[in-house]
Amino acid sequence: MLAKYIVRLDDACPTMHKANWDRMERLLFKHNIAPVVAVIPDCRDEKLNIDEPDTGFWERVRRWQSTGWDIALHGNTHVYTTTEPGLVPLSTKSEFSGLCLEEQKKKIREGTRIFAREKIEADIWIAPSHSFDKNTLAALSFESKIRLISDGISLFPYRKDDFIWVPQQIWHFRKMFFGCWTGCFHPNTMKNEDFEALEKFIMRNKNKFVRISDYRDCYSTRGVTDYIFEQVFWFIKKLKK
Repeated sequence: MLAKYIVRLDDACPTMHKANWDRMERLLFKHNIAPVVAVIPDCRDEKLNIDEPDTGFWERVRRWQSTGWDIALHGNTHVYTTTEPGLVPLSTKSEFSGLCLEEQKKKIREGTRIFAREKIEADIWIAPSHSFDKNTLAALSFESKIRLISDGISLFPYRKDDFIWVPQQIWHFRKMFFGCWTGCFHPNTMKNEDFEALEKFIMRNKNKFVRISDYRDCYSTRGVTDYIFEQVFWFIKKLKK
């Protein structure tokens, strides 16, 4: 597979940085790029109290959805309760990892209920700080129709534990020659140079951008190249600590 790119936008909520999200929206509409947006159902994370609550937030999410953007369930409250890294050990703070199954089922149930109330359809999971565990997967299976995860370290999407995993390995785009690369962006904290760099990359590689939902019917198993890439990724990560 020649290199393909997915734009992922994290931490959409009523109190997000409105000017930055407006700018990101204009940029992606201009270039006809459909990202996956991680929407927090009931945000109680004080660090995300950036602007006054936007009364039109949910209408905006519905508009994103109607124009072809993919919407993902981004936890429930985005408040970290444990220090368990989970299945993708990029962080030691979590809203989910380490909690019992019933607690996690309740969180997923509450989040999906809010989405249903707001007429938001989501079959994609994005964990706050990448941290979730086997109980999270079980809770998603019990309480939702979500079967696609935006996370994991791999070169290509794959099927595991009855879920499609679309890897998320980078936080800014750079030239790749093969693989599926999800760039995770946080519009709330992006600077002018970040927007400019993103647009320049899009303009040079416009025909290589895809939607995460293009992989909903992926049934591949992981190949040897994927495992080697993952091991190298974690080895380099450890060296940088």
